[in-house]
Amino acid sequence: HGVAGRLAHRMLTEALERGGAAPVVADHLRAGRRVPGLGHRLYRGEDPRATALFARLEAMPHAAPALAAAREVVATTASRQPGLHANVDLALAVLTVSCGMPAEAGETVFAVARTAGWIAHALEEYRERPLRMRPSGHYEGPRPPRPVP
Repeated sequence: HGVAGRLAHRMLTEALERGGAAPVVADHLRAGRRVPGLGHRLYRGEDPRATALFARLEAMPHAAPALAAAREVVATTASRQPGLHANVDLALAVLTVSCGMPAEAGETVFAVARTAGWIAHALEEYRERPLRMRPSGHYEGPRPPRPVP
């Protein structure tokens, strides 16, 4: 996630500076680069984390310009590359840009959120029976060569 958030932040900043996302998206596509903040291997539609964060950002009046730019990025890209939807990196870019944070701040926000999730998962695991999963395997490939004496 590290570099994706920074790229999305920079792209969104550029879209705001240039007065629109269309020329920024066009530059990315013409250069053969992916548009940052779009698409995810796991989520075929919009990333649910992005959906949740966008909903929170709508309540922040100072986030409106960055949020509008992000929506323009999605719409402009969709007209040229259908099937790409906003992911959490684009939503974090809206947060970091609208709050005046540096480009790398999205990584930190993501890491803090991920850490909270890991802690919650660990607490759930404490309620489970210990060592309830014991994976095992049996190798069926070629025999390794015998060492020369």
